[in-house]
Amino acid sequence: MSSQPNQSLIDGIRCLQYLVSSDRAIGGRELARQMGMNSTRVNRLLMTMASIGLTVQDEQRRYLPGPGVHALAAQAIRGSSLFAQALPQLELYAPHDIVVALGVLWEDQVIYIWHSEPGERTRTSQALAGFRMLPAWQSVIGMALLAAEPDVQLQPRFAAAQWTQMAPLLARKRQSDHLIWQRDDGEIGMALPINHNRAALAFAKIWQTDDEHLAQRVAQLKALAQKITGEQ
Repeated sequence: MSSQPNQSLIDGIRCLQYLVSSDRAIGGRELARQMGMNSTRVNRLLMTMASIGLTVQDEQRRYLPGPGVHALAAQAIRGSSLFAQALPQLELYAPHDIVVALGVLWEDQVIYIWHSEPGERTRTSQALAGFRMLPAWQSVIGMALLAAEPDVQLQPRFAAAQWTQMAPLLARKRQSDHLIWQRDDGEIGMALPINHNRAALAFAKIWQTDDEHLAQRVAQLKALAQKITGEQ
């Protein structure tokens, strides 16, 4: 029996993940461009998934997630120990005056498991469904998780301008267990990898930049991470 990965299966899963992460109906050609794949192959995969209910087409023959995705999502949530551990702790203890996010890294994209905005305490449905994937180089979660990989593996995957931004952030994270990133507009985000670097917890939209406040936020971030992971 061959030990080689099944490329058709890999491509099909990638195709479904990109489709589900889109916030609108999307045509096969556009999805193929996003994935860097041949459009004929992508359309064939989408039609194959339609046969088992994972995709559907609208009147313009663009693709949307099908009913099978909802079943898959429910099964994945039940099977995710991280989700089961994190959700009740985030509901109870996530601060509501800043952004709180929990995300994982996939194909140099951050997929958000939880993303709550400042203001009134966010309903769980909003925090789970209100944010799509984001390129890792634009996300403090992405940078915190990418820092676990060596530069020789990372640099070829990003454009030169992206790498110029990334390199100092990666170096900073490798010197600490967490990353603090101050954006050009003054906003501060911070992230802490958890679950053996398979996910990261982040705070964002922090505007107080004094050292005392940031130290308090880091302590708050670490305390919430301990509640999620059960570590002391």
